[in-house]
Amino acid sequence: MKTKQVIVWTLIAIGMFSLLYFAGKGASNLQNEAENQSTNTKVNSESQLTASETFYDFGTISMKDGKVSKVFKISNSSEGDINLMSVSTSCMCTVAYVAGQDGSKKGPFGMPGHGVVPRVNEIIKAGESRDIEVIYDPNAHGPAGVGIVDRFVYLEDENGNKLQFEIKANVTP
Repeated sequence: MKTKQVIVWTLIAIGMFSLLYFAGKGASNLQNEAENQSTNTKVNSESQLTASETFYDFGTISMKDGKVSKVFKISNSSEGDINLMSVSTSCMCTVAYVAGQDGSKKGPFGMPGHGVVPRVNEIIKAGESRDIEVIYDPNAHGPAGVGIVDRFVYLEDENGNKLQFEIKANVTP
């Protein structure tokens, strides 16, 4: 009987130490993540890609009317070239295109993990601008996709600097 009690108490002690170890490791990871986000925020705030408008509300839109789009203009406000490396979206219902200086169109760029999201590799020279066309498909989520939607488009340059656009809509059937 004593042997069973020793085994049980040993297992309880091991369980408690494991719990404390992993809880401490989780807290350490959270602290490291917070520090990384703080660092990223500093880097991202230095982005030389700028836009006069980063938010657009489509208002109330109907699923039966189909896709809606918005063009955002980005500019290189630095004295050097910027290589726009990637464009991605927060949801599969949203895609973005980058209009080249020559009028060409690169894309579609969508949500990572839902098909191939190609690299943009678009050089934006000092003082130049590009159009980012964002297309939202209210039918992408089917009948359950009604109500308020909030989607994001992320642009990232070769240095990890980011610029974010946000679109909203109230989707009706």
